[in-house]
Amino acid sequence: MKETITTIPRQQKLNQPGFFTKRIGNTTYRVGVHFSGTNSETAQDKISRLIRNETEAGKAAGE
Repeated sequence: MKETITTIPRQQKLNQPGFFTKRIGNTTYRVGVHFSGTNSETAQDKISRLIRNETEAGKAAGE
């Protein structure tokens, strides 16, 4: 299997607003984050809703 290595230019390595980096093993991922400016749901509301939906989906599946 051929491994491809991509380098990130030095100026892009700095964390910028809306981005974060995560290193897993020998690979560093640069992740972009976007939040809607018109949404009134807080992060806590969103997390609670996701947990609630997963719980309800589990009940429907017979768990």
